[in-house]
Amino acid sequence: MTPDPCDRVELGGRDGQTPRSHRAGEPEAAQRGYLRLWFACANQYARAYKNADGSQYQGRCPKCGAAIQFPIGPGGTSERFFQVSCR
Repeated sequence: MTPDPCDRVELGGRDGQTPRSHRAGEPEAAQRGYLRLWFACANQYARAYKNADGSQYQGRCPKCGAAIQFPIGPGGTSERFFQVSCR
């Protein structure tokens, strides 16, 4: 199988930055953290991306556009996948 040239993993660079995995050309929001969401109401997957100040993850239902937020703070969870519904 031939590797997809759009997929890449940076294993560190000369500038000493932390390694980061992402798709080439992906928007800055996608390079920040995200949660995987299953919208049962829409029968679709989506992502909730960390906002600019890092205080919460924000996403939208792919069917109706309803907003959903996941606050980040002490006592939270380490889970990365959630099932949600707008109904």
